[in-house]
Amino acid sequence: MTPASRPIPWRWLLLYYAIALLIAIPFNLGWLASWFGTHCPGTPLARWPFLPAALGPALGAVIARRLGPQPLQATSLLGSSVPRTIVTGLVPIALFGFVSLNAGLYALVAVVYATGEELGWRGYVADALAPLGWQWRLLVTAALWWFWHLRFATSFDLFVFPLIILASSLVLGHAARVSGSVLVPASMHALIILLSASGSPSRPMVLAGVATLGAWVILGSLWPHPRPQDAPTGGAV
Repeated sequence: MTPASRPIPWRWLLLYYAIALLIAIPFNLGWLASWFGTHCPGTPLARWPFLPAALGPALGAVIARRLGPQPLQATSLLGSSVPRTIVTGLVPIALFGFVSLNAGLYALVAVVYATGEELGWRGYVADALAPLGWQWRLLVTAALWWFWHLRFATSFDLFVFPLIILASSLVLGHAARVSGSVLVPASMHALIILLSASGSPSRPMVLAGVATLGAWVILGSLWPHPRPQDAPTGGAV
């Protein structure tokens, strides 16, 4: 059965989204931000109180995959080249670590957080929507991802943030398709968080971000990912 002829598991997508959204609500709406600031001062949770929200897409994806029909195009955590995927994930951690030990720690946290999110959006959702074709899959995934963030308070949230989500979905979705991996788009997602989630980044952080992009370009040129259909994938998630 080809991806185009396989039915979309709408019931399981709805279950996934319900889990992802319900778990994320208190964190994406900032209900626990003050509590984290008081009880976890100086930690990533105090700085980024949205972090536990990633448990929603991750848990929703695991449950939907285990209980529902397995999507034909299964994206795995490590994709078509395990060593290259791991190196891709380590690049931002290493380069931000040169800025400071604390920046390296936050890079690690960002990669872990983004992996939780991407297990859902670029993992389960993209695989389940494969019969739609890439254009509709991109639009539906972007719409679900945008609403999941629950950002509706300002004009930026309503008119600019959706465009950022759409552009990010295009880039991250392409990275997932080429690599067959969740960790590759998660590493890119983490870079976005590092440079935007805490206001204007410092000059060393910007330089680390530019160096990360440069390293990925060189890595992709010298050591490209084998296409998922041409190479075995890592363990399915």
